[in-house]
Amino acid sequence: MDQQNKMSSRVASSLNPSQERGVALVAVMLTLLLITAIAAGIIIMANTETNMSSNFKDEQRAYFSAKGGIEEVRDRLRAGNSYTVTYPTTLPGNGTTGVLYVLNPLNGETVAPWNSSNQYVDDEICNENLSGSSVTCTANSTGKTLPSGSYYASTTANSTFAPTSGAVLDWKWVRVTLKQNNSFGAGYYVNGSSANTSQVYWNGNSECLTSSAACTPALPVYVMTALAVTPGGSRRMVQMEAAQDTLNFAAPSALTLDGSGDTFTGANSNNYQVSGNDVGGCGSGATSASVPAVGVPAGDTSDKTSVITQIDTTVNNNTGKESNYYGSGGTTPDVETVSMPSEMTSVQALQQYVSQLKNDVTQPVLNCPSGCTGLSNPGSLPSNPQIIYVNGDLTVSGSTVGGGILIVTGNLTFKGTAEWDGLVLVVGKGNFQMDGTNTFKGAVVVADTLNSSGGTLTVLGGAHGVVAGGGNSNGGIFYSASCLNSGTKLTTYHSVSYRELIE
Repeated sequence: MDQQNKMSSRVASSLNPSQERGVALVAVMLTLLLITAIAAGIIIMANTETNMSSNFKDEQRAYFSAKGGIEEVRDRLRAGNSYTVTYPTTLPGNGTTGVLYVLNPLNGETVAPWNSSNQYVDDEICNENLSGSSVTCTANSTGKTLPSGSYYASTTANSTFAPTSGAVLDWKWVRVTLKQNNSFGAGYYVNGSSANTSQVYWNGNSECLTSSAACTPALPVYVMTALAVTPGGSRRMVQMEAAQDTLNFAAPSALTLDGSGDTFTGANSNNYQVSGNDVGGCGSGATSASVPAVGVPAGDTSDKTSVITQIDTTVNNNTGKESNYYGSGGTTPDVETVSMPSEMTSVQALQQYVSQLKNDVTQPVLNCPSGCTGLSNPGSLPSNPQIIYVNGDLTVSGSTVGGGILIVTGNLTFKGTAEWDGLVLVVGKGNFQMDGTNTFKGAVVVADTLNSSGGTLTVLGGAHGVVAGGGNSNGGIFYSASCLNSGTKLTTYHSVSYRELIE
């Protein structure tokens, strides 16, 4: 019995709640420790994400700042604006005319990419093949090859793009050079020869060398390299190859009458000519094949016959002048049906074409509802081509000589000894008149896209050309591929290629 009482006492003692005191505290502490560990992990992860986001943002800031520097310089290549830069005229390494640095210092800092001790030194130029020896490249203690020498010219960023205070972009400099074949190592050449170091050009479709027959027009390709460094220390370097835009206009004929119902009243002069044989000019010789003297749309035999009849009628008043209209057709007068380029096949295509040119004018659009007389800045070829858009009628007289692209939506009249070199587009009313003493070197296109009330036609109407009076020994329309190439360069520069360089 005593034995049983003792056993019951032990069982009761083992179930005594006072012996479990402190277990809850331990559990709470373990839970708090676990929560603290989770919270610390979340904080660490959040800080890591924040740092990663901040670093990414800083890297992106550097990247787009470098891109902004490239875009400023690309825009400053355009002729005719007040902040144009004097871009390189020789290949890099050939004296101080081969490299241009555009600098963008912040808060009085010194940006000297040609100085090996400057924090913004151009450590990329020595990785490129240079044709000359004006750049001295020396390896420093870290193994980087850095430049020195008098191989550059420099200018500063323009406040139009990069204000001297406020929201200043972080790009430090942009280097501008002409592109040299094989300048960036294996695979960066255009003629199949990795040893070639001549200048690279743009023909309107691809890069080329002047040694190639297909390198026409030969427009320079510029290489722009930009470095950006943010206050946070992120550095990015980008590079763009850019070339001047061009129309690549393929003239169907010296004088093209586009549409149905075309008329042309030729001159009764011994001297007046319309020639489809390339005459050269505007800085270059004659190298291109002949085109027809006068062209009408393919398949439009009715207009061809009508124009020939009109020329013959005029010429027969002063016999023997049919041969004054000559070109690739071999007939006299040389009036042919021609295939029109895509931009000249419909009203919509032509209007879109001239609208694009309107966006690229080199001077304000001339709005002439009552007609304008003369041009204040007609330009000249090859040094100063202009793109002039006249919304209305235009009369050019006297001894005016202009060059580039002239677009007139109304009636165009040339008088006196006025001359235009390049491309003339009389697109709108489609009426063109000259007095026979004027000279046109390049090509002339006349097209009727408007009805009598000024509304848009659904199909091209009849283009009208009139030569009033006689002419001098130079009077007429003369096809010139070189004047077209020189005159149809646009003001904008497009990106040929774009890449980021490893810093």
